[in-house]
Formats: sequence, C-alpha cells, structure tokens
Amino acid sequence: MRNLQWIIWVVFFMFINFVLLGLVNYIVDPFRVFGSNVFPYQVQMNERFVKIEYIKKNHHKFNAYLFGSSRIGTTEPETIEKYVLNSKFYNFTLSSGNLHDYQSHLEFFLKEKYPIKTLYLQLDLDDMNIYGKQESDYLCKLHPEVTDTFTTFYYMKYLFGFFPMNTRTKVMDNIENRKTKQRNIGTGTWSLKAKEASLVENCVEYVKNVSSFHNKNRRIRKYTTAEFSMKSLRRIVALCKQNDITLHVFTSPHNQNKMDTFILEDYYKYLKDISEITSFYDFTGYNSITQNNCNYYEASHYRPQVAKLIAARIFDDKHIEVPDDFGKYIEKGSLSGK
Repeated sequence: MRNLQWIIWVVFFMFINFVLLGLVNYIVDPFRVFGSNVFPYQVQMNERFVKIEYIKKNHHKFNAYLFGSSRIGTTEPETIEKYVLNSKFYNFTLSSGNLHDYQSHLEFFLKEKYPIKTLYLQLDLDDMNIYGKQESDYLCKLHPEVTDTFTTFYYMKYLFGFFPMNTRTKVMDNIENRKTKQRNIGTGTWSLKAKEASLVENCVEYVKNVSSFHNKNRRIRKYTTAEFSMKSLRRIVALCKQNDITLHVFTSPHNQNKMDTFILEDYYKYLKDISEITSFYDFTGYNSITQNNCNYYEASHYRPQVAKLIAARIFDDKHIEVPDDFGKYIEKGSLSGK
C-alpha cells in the first residue's frame, strides 16, 4: 500500500510540474509561437514561425521578397522598391538563415500561390558550412505548414520543452525594459537604434569598444555543404525561371574580421560553385566597405547605409556614389576553370 501511495505521489508531482512547465512556456512564450503577449518585448524569436504566420494573413500586400540571414535584416524594403517598378517587398530575414530555409519558403509561397514577382537573395559565406538546422534548435524550426508536419505536435514541443535560459532572458528583458533591438513585423526588418546613434556620434570610440572587431581570428572555416547548398540554389534558380520570378543574387559584404575566418581556397571554390549555377554580384572579400569597421554594428551585421550601396550597385544607380572596389558582377560560368 505504501509503495502504491508513493508511486501516486510521484506521478502527481510529475504531472503538476509538467502542467507548470507548460503554463510558464505559454505565458512567457520564449520563442513567440503562442502569441500570448504577456511579455511583449523579445530580442530573439522563431522568425521562421512568426513571419509565416504574418505572411499567411498579409500575403496580398506583397509581390516581392528579400531572402537572407539576419544580415539582410537592416535593408528597408523601400531601399529596393525604388528600383523595381510596382513592387512591394517584404524582408524575410531569418536568424542564421541558409539555403535550406530559402528553398523551403520559396516552395511554400509557390504552393500557396502567394504573389511573387521578384526575389532579392543574399547568400552568406556561412552557407559554406551551414545547411538546415538541428532538431533541437527551437529558435530556427520551420513553420509546420512549410514542412507539412503535424501542427499540434509542433506546438507541444514548444509547450513542454525546457528552455530556462530563453525564458529567463525574455522575462528580464521585459522587467528591466532592455529594448536593445527593435523589430518591425510589418516590414520584416530589425534595427539597433542605440548602436546606430553611437556610431553616428563617434564611430572610432564605438569600434574601440566592440570586441569582435579586435579578435585574432584563424582561417578554419571550410566548405563542407557543397552538395546540399548548391542543390538548393539550383532549385531556387529553376523555380524562379519556371514561375517568371526575377531573381537578384548577391553575396554578403562580410566584415574583414569575419572574412579572416574562412579558408581562402574553400572560399574561392564556393564562389565558383555559385557562378556555375547563376550570375550574381559579389560583395565579399576585402574592400573599402568591409575593411571599415564603422560600416558594421559588430563583425557580423552591416548597417543600413551598406544595404543602400549594395542595391545601388546591383541596380546601377548613378546617383549614389558606390566605391569602385565594392561589388563585382560575376557572370554565370565566368569562374569555371579558375
């Protein structure tokens, strides 16, 4: 009898903890998949879920998209819209976005028959060794409708998962009003107003205090995802041709400190592989923009002013002065044999 009572108490205790865990996850909503909004401010969220939910309700407002990692997030849609007649862009920037994400979302948009006439696609050098995400990465899980998986099971994972750090960070950000990053779900963009103001006020002092600008990096990052990444890029190019979508492909202008982490031979091979699939504008490497730390918030994300220079180069805007060494047009097949 005592053993039975002990088992009942253990089961009851586990049940209560299970319920409390689900309640905390729902109220705090550390990845913003439930929309509880009890704690409204959020630095990080599952953009792959949140933005699909937004586009499902608002796809009629847009006919063009910016695809890329968080680096393209500072590009305002109007920066590109002025070059593309009758366009209405949405910035579908994604934290740690890669070619698996871009292919998956393009296929979903086409399956759902969402209007899309233009795709502005930014490729990172991170795509050299990152493709897809681990199942345990709750920040980057694709929306269940994109992967055609069971929606209830998807929500259950977020409801009963154990996320102590994400939960604590979100609660403290709201309690202490630490609004370091601003997001605009209506445009898809993000901004860092305080950091932008500091850069404008005193760029030299700002750069001095950001550690990632002063790291001693080693070239250790290899090109390991060629088979998967290039297969996705081919699929994207093919889908755009089949559906009369104008595709603009370009590579990210990585800060010099980021560039210092890639093995050069692998980097050249990556660019060559892209060129065998499509023409593109290459903004990588060491140039007057990437070697000026004042153009970046840290060694990973460039400022909106750089986004304007990228667009000006791609669309040949003679009214904006773009440095001669920033952005080179690579015609399809032109790197073969090199």
